[in-house]
Amino acid sequence: MAIRTYALICVSLLALAGCSYSTQMVNDKGVTVDCKASGLGPISGTAALAARDSCVNKYKALGYHEATSP
Repeated sequence: MAIRTYALICVSLLALAGCSYSTQMVNDKGVTVDCKASGLGPISGTAALAARDSCVNKYKALGYHEATSP
């Protein structure tokens, strides 16, 4: 019984795990844009990743590139 309870707790925590994605974009003039998205659970986490990727692709098309870390 304890193993089932432990397994149920683990599965519940994995289902509720959150994630956050962030990418800073910069253009040649030094203007920056933050592409950020977050989600809770596997479905909204995947949607958050897609939203961040969409933002990055949009700004890449406008001449921005990913900023490097200092």
